Amino acid sequence: ITNLEKSFAANKPRALIQMATGSGKTFTAVNFTYRLIKNAGARRVLFLVDRGNLGEQTFKEFDQFESPVNNFKFTQEFIVQPLTSNVLDTSARVVISTVQRLYSMLKGETEPLPDLDDLRIDAAESLYKEPLPVEYNPSLPIESFDFIITDECHRSIYNLWRQVLEYFDASLIGLTATPSKQTFGFFNQNLVMEYNHEQAVADGVNVNYDVY
Repeated sequence: ITNLEKSFAANKPRALIQMATGSGKTFTAVNFTYRLIKNAGARRVLFLVDRGNLGEQTFKEFDQFESPVNNFKFTQEFIVQPLTSNVLDTSARVVISTVQRLYSMLKGETEPLPDLDDLRIDAAESLYKEPLPVEYNPSLPIESFDFIITDECHRSIYNLWRQVLEYFDASLIGLTATPSKQTFGFFNQNLVMEYNHEQAVADGVNVNYDVY
């Protein structure tokens, strides 16, 4: 979190956090989101996932988070909206959405597929015969979010979905356990955290594995 804040202070708009699966990526994200809203004046933060069930898990992390400065839970202090329709709550300080739904909203769709959030990101992409470019949508202006966190960012930076990330005038924070060369390139080689499985096991955060 310290490295991330130094990166923002240095005016670097994109930052990548690499942490082993199970070592607390979402918990880390909730912590720095709280600091961005509480101390840095962030008006609204978007948390992007690529499956609906991951969005539910993310909301639980926000709901269970206790403020280090008072006795409130995150969701008691700030409105957190799990986006289940194509209508943005303008009073929400944190919005949790699938990339697929945000793309649908930017395209102006009022009635997207009912199972849109449950589709795998590659299956959702196959619904569109050819990539439809994202154009300016006055109901969802580019300044809607100050920060965008994209989970499993090694999947959300390609093809259709990349447009969603690049549409908004917001700082980007990528979370992944398995970055590719393209991931590093998209985030301008700005890796602010690298916490691999071996280190997590050594710290007692993750358990080791046996191969049979």
